[in-house]
Amino acid sequence: MARIAAVAAVAVSGLAVSAGPAAADASGCTPAAFGMVCGSVYGSGRYVSDAGVARDKVTPEAICDYQGVLTVYNSGGTRIYQERSPRHGGCNYGRAWFDFYPNRYFPNNSKLSLSFYERGVHQGTTSFRIYQ
Repeated sequence: MARIAAVAAVAVSGLAVSAGPAAADASGCTPAAFGMVCGSVYGSGRYVSDAGVARDKVTPEAICDYQGVLTVYNSGGTRIYQERSPRHGGCNYGRAWFDFYPNRYFPNNSKLSLSFYERGVHQGTTSFRIYQ
């Protein structure tokens, strides 16, 4: 059975939380300052239809000047695909997110990472292994 599996998430703090394997889709979150960064991947086998990254904050501080980045690495660790969202110059309270639509196949055992940045500073990354 084809699967997209969540791999340990990498956070600024070095702590990680990850979701277990899913039949076709996967999601997971990692701690970030005053909240978390979460990612989701949707597809089947090595095909990724869409993915999303979100930043949640539990404090009254706004999420401002933010951007999301989707990066895929092959099994050797070489970057083979990258998509950057437009940079959002405004502010949101509570939650901000970006969606990506790669609609493509990736090599077996690739790693898809979703990162979130505020004011150009990395807030957190969640990563998922793509395998068949």
